[in-house]
Amino acid sequence: MLLDFRNNMRGVAIGITIVIGLIFALTGTGSLFISTPDSESALVVNGDEISEREVLQAVARERSRILNENPEMDRSLLDDQALRPQAMQQLISREVLIQAANQHNLGVAPSLINELILDVEQFQTDGVFDEDRFRYAIRSQGYTSSSKFTEMLADQFLVEQLSDGIINSSFVTSNEVTSLTALVDQKRSFEFARLAYQPFVDSVDLSDEQIAAYYDENQAQYMTERKLSVEYIELNQAMLINAQSVSAEQVQARFDQEAHSADTSPSLRAAHILLENSSAELIAEVQAKIDGGEDFAKLVSEYTQDVATADMGGDLGFTDGSTFPDAFEQALAALEVGQVSAPVETVSGTHFVKLLEIEKKEFLFDEQQERITLELQKEAANTLLVEKLEMLKELAFNADNLQEVAEDLALEAKTSEPFSENGGSGVASSQIVVNAAYSPEVAEDGYASEVLDLGDDNYIVLRLKENFPSRQLVLEEVRDDLTKTLTNTIAKEKIDAKAAEITTTLDGDSSLSSIAADFKLEVQKEEAKDRANQAVSAEINAFVFEMPSPRDSIISDSFTAANGDFVVIELTEVELGDTASLDQERIELIRSIAETATTGKEFVSYQQALIEQAKIVQ
Repeated sequence: MLLDFRNNMRGVAIGITIVIGLIFALTGTGSLFISTPDSESALVVNGDEISEREVLQAVARERSRILNENPEMDRSLLDDQALRPQAMQQLISREVLIQAANQHNLGVAPSLINELILDVEQFQTDGVFDEDRFRYAIRSQGYTSSSKFTEMLADQFLVEQLSDGIINSSFVTSNEVTSLTALVDQKRSFEFARLAYQPFVDSVDLSDEQIAAYYDENQAQYMTERKLSVEYIELNQAMLINAQSVSAEQVQARFDQEAHSADTSPSLRAAHILLENSSAELIAEVQAKIDGGEDFAKLVSEYTQDVATADMGGDLGFTDGSTFPDAFEQALAALEVGQVSAPVETVSGTHFVKLLEIEKKEFLFDEQQERITLELQKEAANTLLVEKLEMLKELAFNADNLQEVAEDLALEAKTSEPFSENGGSGVASSQIVVNAAYSPEVAEDGYASEVLDLGDDNYIVLRLKENFPSRQLVLEEVRDDLTKTLTNTIAKEKIDAKAAEITTTLDGDSSLSSIAADFKLEVQKEEAKDRANQAVSAEINAFVFEMPSPRDSIISDSFTAANGDFVVIELTEVELGDTASLDQERIELIRSIAETATTGKEFVSYQQALIEQAKIVQ
């Protein structure tokens, strides 16, 4: 099993590591610590229960994902009950895949789960696995024990294996590759003429009377936005942490407390030779060569069936005693550095274990002092944050001004720059702040807002400072913008009228060359150009390849480009792509494109079929 896994699933391990990272990145420490009992069932899928705790965790992850993608979103808009159906659907989709994987006898050795956990950055201190950090982190994510967390990882491995198996077994036929080649590698011959927009702009000569008349007719367009400024008080941990003093005695006491429970047991670095389903004769042969003093690394390259470590002398890295199966760990612990064990049997096969190195752990005051000091400062700041937050809520309620509140709390009252309902800079870049500022209670009645939670333990309360009502802009303030707008309006009318004439002529079966002559346009001819043609603008090329293929006659069409130019096109010929004219590298690229498009659909269809066939009780 170990060999099969290492041969086929190295990519899965990377994927699982990414999944772990995303869980912690999206949710943040502590955000999923949910006390709901695991025994309370929320879903039953084909007889397997999904607990209420798992549903709540999925809801929290979904909420965190949405907020991560929309950081300015008002958190109060995300109702857990509204998110619950989506979270439950995700759990159902995952559960049917796990069940299908088990039915296909997919699995993973526990030792590999342990090995993966050791490599996760979130569980390391200075690049070394930290047991305390691991247990704290998984508890903060809502896992009541390490076994629950490893069970989640094992299930994720099953899902990844199953999905990879479906995707990697998918294929496309030669006919599909041929059809896609005909589409992707087709070439098109066409001619086009361009009626430029800029000359129409340049020909517009506006009089003062025209400008004044346009202003009078469109005064409503030239009003300032209503703006307001607010007085506000911010409160967050960063504002408090530097002011927290920590005594040497406090640091020493915390160090002594941690040192008492610190894991200073040594880590052992192991190497092995793995023989799967081996005979007694082969085991004896390897044992004889070890007893004869032959180089262990050489024996690894000759005999091991663990391809992942074959080129590294069998090196498996360090273990704290829980990474490998018990029999393996016991044999390793009994060795001196450089010694090789007798044959050890595990579910993976027969191992010859060598102890390469012992890494002793030390818990030293000099190394821990800075970290402990910062942690104590953060703890003190958090305690003070809670106190000040409660006082801020009480004092700001119905306060006539925030200056006095700030003084009472030893904080600072600040004033924002004016901003509109579309937001502004600084504090007004937060939509939560903008919404509160323009609420009737603040903007109209003059009350202080509630204390707003901006996320990441960042809080703010605000009160209207000054209102800047919308006003009519006079002509001289908007003359430049108005002139540009009116010029473009007139130019657009003129080019649209000319384009209508060209279109009418084109519909009358006139050729592009005759139209170009009549309207004094320049014709550009492109022969057998592919989709990557850079001789014309991307807009024109994209439009040409969206036109239907000509059958018995030339196809003509027109469009207005983003810069205002009017373009007339004649598509004369379409040459389909042919695999016979392509090199093998290009064919394989097209095949991979086809497989990517196909496999995604196949996996989604497979998963949907599992869901439709499942017996689900909510």
